[in-house]
Amino acid sequence: MSWPIEYFHYIPAPSSFIEMMPGAMKAMTQCAAVKPGENVVIACDTHKIRMAEALAAAAYAVGGMPTIVAFPPTGAHGAQVPKPVVGACARSDVFFLPTSWSMTHTDARIEAIKNGARGTTMCEVTEDCLCVGGIQADYEENDRLGRKIGTLLAKAKKIRMTSPAGTDLRGEITNRPVQYETGLFREPGQFAALPDSELNISPVEGTTEGVIVGDVRVMGFGVTRDEPITIQVKKGEVAEVTGGKAAEYLNTTLRSFKDRSAYNLAEFAVGLNPFSRVYATNLEDLGKLGFAHHGIGSNYAIGGKVLAPCHIDVIYSNATLEIDGKVVLDQGKALV
Repeated sequence: MSWPIEYFHYIPAPSSFIEMMPGAMKAMTQCAAVKPGENVVIACDTHKIRMAEALAAAAYAVGGMPTIVAFPPTGAHGAQVPKPVVGACARSDVFFLPTSWSMTHTDARIEAIKNGARGTTMCEVTEDCLCVGGIQADYEENDRLGRKIGTLLAKAKKIRMTSPAGTDLRGEITNRPVQYETGLFREPGQFAALPDSELNISPVEGTTEGVIVGDVRVMGFGVTRDEPITIQVKKGEVAEVTGGKAAEYLNTTLRSFKDRSAYNLAEFAVGLNPFSRVYATNLEDLGKLGFAHHGIGSNYAIGGKVLAPCHIDVIYSNATLEIDGKVVLDQGKALV
């Protein structure tokens, strides 16, 4: 029997606290550098309470003061969470957001960062994400690679990403900030998306042109390895989506918002983590070295101007990154 492990609500089996604690401790030490007395807010939905408890135990073990705030699953990536959750995150020193649906592009994360907090989103995580795979990486090494590429992106005017499967997307990035979601968030205002490790930037609205062939995953749908999705992008917006059930899902989802901003091409991103498992979890696919993705919908949380009702990532393999015409990352091989 084939088990649908690509679906974010499916957990092959519950992990024990003993199994989860090494990953939780790594998150508190190498990644967040939690200090004694710091307020650590763990905002989770009701599907992820056991993970929240493991993270709280690790925070307490290193001297932090953990607070768990739980709420019902929001039902959409980028959907806003209740205001009390926003308030708790905004008053934290460090925040962790293990959820079914992404909170990266929500007021909870944005207000926390504005107030000098640091932290990580952890969308579509399963309990084994604290045990194996991406969490076993050396996030300092991932960060070093990300900083090299990010230095070039920060000075660039144009970006292009391609893949052997057919992706060829171009956009303008002049004066757009680089987001270092490498897995380290030790300083005020830094954030990550554990166990992901990635570098991303939002293109200037209306400038993106080309095609995306997603042969890894569509966020919220699942794995597309056997039936890739093809997305045509014109003037910075999704113009056409084809490719079986994943395309049906994305078309239906985007139409359901009844908001043109949901079609905005929001993000160019590359993975940095060689330890990430493939086709296991959304965040590991997002952060896998050699993989890349593009976000659709909101970009206001990553330096853009669009506040949309969603942010949906489409992931593909064997990506090549060009910055101002120069190849800097070729299918996982750094050329910088």
